[in-house]
Amino acid sequence: MLQQTIEEQERYRRWHRRSARAMTPRRLLQESDELLFWVEECQVQRIRIVPGWLIPRLMNVLRHAHPQLPARLGRERRPEQVMEIIYDAQAALMEQACQSRGPAQVIPLFARSRERMLKEAATL
Repeated sequence: MLQQTIEEQERYRRWHRRSARAMTPRRLLQESDELLFWVEECQVQRIRIVPGWLIPRLMNVLRHAHPQLPARLGRERRPEQVMEIIYDAQAALMEQACQSRGPAQVIPLFARSRERMLKEAATL
C-alpha cells in the first residue's frame, strides 16, 4: 500500500514537471514580459547592447512566436530595436493564446426546466 502511494506521488511529480516546462503561448508571454523588463533595464542603465545571457532566452521566445522573428533580430543587440521585436513577438503570442483556448463548452444548468418551458410555450 505504501509503495503504491509512493509510485502515485512520483507519477504526479513527473506529470507536474512536464506540464510546468511546456511552452504554451501564455507561458511564453510571461517569459517575454520578463525579457522586456531586462531590456528596459538595459535602457535605464544606459547599456548599449543587450547582455549575451538574454539572447538564448530571447531566441527561444521569438522562435515560438513567429518563424521570421529570429531572422529579424539577426545580430541586432541595441535595446531599442530588441524591444520592438519583443513587442511584435508578444502580439503574435497573444493571438496564439486566444486561438489555442477556443470557445468554452456551454453547460446547461437547468436543462429540464428549460425543456418544460419550451414544451409549455409550444402548446400555447
